[in-house]
Amino acid sequence: MFTLDEVDVICAEMKDAETRRELLAAVGRGISSFQVTDLRAMMENFRRKTKDLEPGYRRLLLPKVEEQVMGAYHDLALTCQGKKPLDDGPVDPSLPAYAEMVAEACRARVAAGKVPDLLVLKYLLAAYTMYVCGRPAHPVGTPFPGGLEVYAEGETYYCPVREKEGDVPFSLCPYCPARQDTGARTLHGEAEAERIENLGIIEESRRHYHG
Repeated sequence: MFTLDEVDVICAEMKDAETRRELLAAVGRGISSFQVTDLRAMMENFRRKTKDLEPGYRRLLLPKVEEQVMGAYHDLALTCQGKKPLDDGPVDPSLPAYAEMVAEACRARVAAGKVPDLLVLKYLLAAYTMYVCGRPAHPVGTPFPGGLEVYAEGETYYCPVREKEGDVPFSLCPYCPARQDTGARTLHGEAEAERIENLGIIEESRRHYHG
């Protein structure tokens, strides 16, 4: 079980990382404390949390969450082992703020009488995905209510809730490299984008899934 002192060490290492390779090393050290059983426990927790969602939506969502968790873990392991190339370079300037947020989230979890382990795991995997790989926290194809989803155009990613989660404590969204998308293009095509955006259609799904 992680202590808050151990969490602080991990977060300090992430905060001090200046390159993707340095961050990969810090995240790899943190991830080494976990087993595949921890990933399975995380997935089971999510299945319980989403059991009351509309069945069709949940059926689409769960495989993407598994990709976000299990896929990132195995991808990270391959990269740490040198079996997958790493495009090194400076990390995004928001990384120190992300590390501070992680530490604060874990302190809040402990203050509520809960262990921070799986929360640490979630944030480490997200750090790898967002800051080492430069991909959105939620994989391309992650669905949101109303037919919206995360998508890519070339090397640019778009998410319908990227800028809609500012009031959700400890959300991944403010640190995600994806750009905000109104969902208009997904649902209606580019010509309707401005009109649909003005309707505020995305607000209905903003709190369903924030990481």
